[in-house]
Amino acid sequence: MGRTSDIKIINELRKKIRSGGFDQVTFLPSERKLAEEYQVGRGIIRGALKVLSAEGVLYNVPGRGFRVKKITKRRLKRIILRLPIQMSARAYEAIGLVAGICAGANDIFAEVILSTPPAKLNLAELKERYNANDIQGIIFLESSPDLPFDDVVKAGIPFVIANLEEEKMYPGVCMDYRGIGRTAGMELVQRGYRNIAVYSGSPEHYFYREILAGFRGALAEENIPFDDAEIIIGNWNDPPPQILRNLLSKSKKQRPDAVFTLRDYRAAQVFSVCEELSLNIPEDLGLISFDGITWPGAEKAGLSTISEEVSEIGRQAVSLLQKQFESGYDPVKLMISGTLQSGNSLREKNNSTKVVYKQ
Repeated sequence: MGRTSDIKIINELRKKIRSGGFDQVTFLPSERKLAEEYQVGRGIIRGALKVLSAEGVLYNVPGRGFRVKKITKRRLKRIILRLPIQMSARAYEAIGLVAGICAGANDIFAEVILSTPPAKLNLAELKERYNANDIQGIIFLESSPDLPFDDVVKAGIPFVIANLEEEKMYPGVCMDYRGIGRTAGMELVQRGYRNIAVYSGSPEHYFYREILAGFRGALAEENIPFDDAEIIIGNWNDPPPQILRNLLSKSKKQRPDAVFTLRDYRAAQVFSVCEELSLNIPEDLGLISFDGITWPGAEKAGLSTISEEVSEIGRQAVSLLQKQFESGYDPVKLMISGTLQSGNSLREKNNSTKVVYKQ
């Protein structure tokens, strides 16, 4: 793999060329002038020009220098969609994302080719296909430690991560996680809830950490205390944790008056535990959640949840990939706002009484 400085200069030159920063009539500035402009050695510039020439972006006129090849209007025609795992019937989130990506591709008459493990990504082959204009980019469904994103950047293949749930500096589309936590906190506060617990995944995970930060911020603005001891941790395949049962088994004065669940499948567990303990939602416990996907029975149960806009994430991933293809690599992150879907798992908002004096 090349040095970071080499890759950075290649990407910056590629982006400038594709955005029209160099015209197609005159020659590029000399190696010396480019080295001065980018404040690097001439050797780095020379190597970058060779790479871009090999990609077909530039061509060399012996004794004269490099020129930009005539650029025709570029558009996505064929996209590789790389899934992190093989699809399963319970992969509600992944299915929604794939549907959104396919819809976005259909809007621009592009073809989507699925690639799934255990098949490995052959970057040499993908680069060859990209340079031959057989494919125009890759959309990765979520991130994974074993995916060679830096190598994809080096190869010059446009890519986007759809549903980027990690703190990584790559082009991607994700939900506005802090905004989700803030929306949940404000909704609970406006409805009069003050003793609120959170049922979450591990705060070590980036997107849980971000949602909790937004939630804490919303409560702090209203001077409502929140104790991290009130965060209950539970995973997808685990039964409801005993700490959840213990918390909801307390007396009315001691137990929380509402729970914010980070993922609807956790809300389903709260409903189940409340049924065991003969607690009624929302009379005995308010409940708000996030995702609108992972519990098929959520709407029937009346769950209030902030939707994860998987279809929009997919469509925006295609749009962002088009921009990467047209203008060059840019590690931009697009954030999508969630929508509150009100059910009957929260009590009615408190209304202040207005006194009118008659004369």
